[in-house]
Amino acid sequence: AGIKRVVVGFRDPNPRVDGGGLKVLQDSGVDVLVLSSAAQKDTVSSGEEIAAANECANLVEHFVKRISPREEPIGNLDELINGKKRRALRAFAGRQKTDGTIHEVHWPRDFSISDKDKKDSEFGERVNLDVKFLERVDNMLWDHEIILLRLNNVVHKKKGAKLLSERIANELNAHVAQVLGHTALLYRPAFNPVLDLDELALKDDGNE
Repeated sequence: AGIKRVVVGFRDPNPRVDGGGLKVLQDSGVDVLVLSSAAQKDTVSSGEEIAAANECANLVEHFVKRISPREEPIGNLDELINGKKRRALRAFAGRQKTDGTIHEVHWPRDFSISDKDKKDSEFGERVNLDVKFLERVDNMLWDHEIILLRLNNVVHKKKGAKLLSERIANELNAHVAQVLGHTALLYRPAFNPVLDLDELALKDDGNE
């Protein structure tokens, strides 16, 4: 009786814990197989095992980015992004809106939130930040760097949207580039940044 074999789809990249659990299992006599997303010289990896390893890697892709240190820490974005760069982000997002390519995240409809709360400018400071919603926003920022939050399901005042979007940005180390009505524009560089803010700002200056 008991566990005889364990298949690991993806190893924890955190060096403080990576391999610790595997060693405990192996020391207990459990056969441990660690799937690899690429064929290894000293092992025989079937196509199914490689495919399964890739699927596991996709499942934890954003988690791995979240816990992995950046080669160049981004620091406090609110301090690093000046008015010129903020205008450039807004102009870039404006072009995406025109093209229909901007990525949006909607605050989910919650019938426990009353119309009175939504009209309360301070409610954005009090409403609970849902973990699943934060995870969706976090994932979208990793993938797209700049996203539009639609918060009409929770706040109806610009002040409420500003308070709420700043709380969300603070949780995710992002920057609020703009608040219009009950929408907010969020920016955060990806793990391998795509947007060059300095270049965007220069282009924006040249177009004025």
